Amino acid sequence: MDGPSVQTISQAISNPDYWVDKLRFEDPETFKELCGGLLTRFLDLPGPELSRVLGTSPVKDNRRRFLARKKVTQQAENTVLATWLALRKLKSEQTGGVFGAPLTEEGLAQIHQLIDFLGNHTHVEGIFRIPGNSHRQQRLKDNLNSGVDIDLELGEFTPHDVASVLKIFLGELPEPLLTTRHYPAYLQVPDMMLFEKSVKTDKPNKERQIETYQLLFWLLPNVNRKLLQAVLSLLYKTAQAQKDHKNRMSAHNLGVMFAPHVLWPRSLTIADLKDNVNKLNGAVAFIIKHSQRVFLAPVQLRAQCRLYFAAKEKSEAQQKPASSDDTASPSDEAKKRPHEDAAESKTQTDLALAQLYAHVQAMPDSHKKRKYVKQFNEHSNCTPGSPNHKVLPRTRGKHVRSKSWGAAITKLFASNKPQTQTRSGAHSDPRKSSQTPTSDRVEPGSAVTQRSTHRGPSVGAPKKLRTLPLQPRKL
Repeated sequence: MDGPSVQTISQAISNPDYWVDKLRFEDPETFKELCGGLLTRFLDLPGPELSRVLGTSPVKDNRRRFLARKKVTQQAENTVLATWLALRKLKSEQTGGVFGAPLTEEGLAQIHQLIDFLGNHTHVEGIFRIPGNSHRQQRLKDNLNSGVDIDLELGEFTPHDVASVLKIFLGELPEPLLTTRHYPAYLQVPDMMLFEKSVKTDKPNKERQIETYQLLFWLLPNVNRKLLQAVLSLLYKTAQAQKDHKNRMSAHNLGVMFAPHVLWPRSLTIADLKDNVNKLNGAVAFIIKHSQRVFLAPVQLRAQCRLYFAAKEKSEAQQKPASSDDTASPSDEAKKRPHEDAAESKTQTDLALAQLYAHVQAMPDSHKKRKYVKQFNEHSNCTPGSPNHKVLPRTRGKHVRSKSWGAAITKLFASNKPQTQTRSGAHSDPRKSSQTPTSDRVEPGSAVTQRSTHRGPSVGAPKKLRTLPLQPRKL
């Protein structure tokens, strides 16, 4: 089975949530089922409410809630506020602006200009609390609706103007940033407390709450998740500046101001929320404090997503041989195998030579390095990158340059063959033998005569004359 590619491994190392992101976009239904199974460990939600949180079924209210919401809606329709909201929504649809319209990628790009500017002015006292100038705010909104790029660093708008416009944008969204369908889950998270000896205490179970928020944020629409992460990062930075007594805006104060814009359902009034206002404000403050963790994936979700893709790869590998090239015969495969093995061996050899050459080049300048480089240059076919570079075939037996001692001795005595025969008296001329000095003559009965008569005057006899008491020759 082919494993993941090098690029996939590098992405998984750099991004621990790589497999979670991959499953979320490739198979959303399976991803929702995994998140729903983990959420049931923390939340006590009936089947219809859990389906609504997961987004797997349309929103269905029971009779009592439907009548209560209808009554609230009828009361709101008789107010000037409802009329103004309807006109504002109609205007945003006609002009194609970002205020009062559903959240889109284009609108997110425009609002990011405000977030980036405020990130450099979190130290301003009263940021997000002191309102800005209404005329400048309206001019800034018109510029954002028109889709033009704004250079906020020119000083035309103050940080208070920009902060107020950001809150207005979040408050005019048709649906809160944390979505209405997740509202029942957010009501239960602050009630998660620690247990001591099976007794519930008044200490919040922070790890349990963080893991629940992580799962809920992974179920948000992608554009909502991006904007929420940018806003919470800005608010976290603002709360950190408060510790230096710069802006006097703590996480609790920021939660009180932003909970109505990012969490409260638009269809509920303050009277409907009066019992849960403090709980919702505390939930937003908690999210701000732990904004560096709530956007990560829980450990169990990471493991399940990785197992899902491992099982998928294994299934695809098992189905691949049956579906590809069924007509190939075993003989064809046997013919291809030696060539493939030879090509693979050649590739591995080239790679090993290249690594060795690179290691030599990386050595510090020394006699040893120059020696190795000289050896590579002498054998250019072993130098990676040279035009004559090739892998020499492996030969069996002796090296081509090796010589045996026996061959050298045979060659030596073959060159001295006439002289040896004269000294031994075999096949010699009697006239020339009488002129031979007395010191060089061999007496009868000597070792030479006995060995010659024993073996005979054969041509191969000089091979054994290495032990004769003759004048030594330097080899």
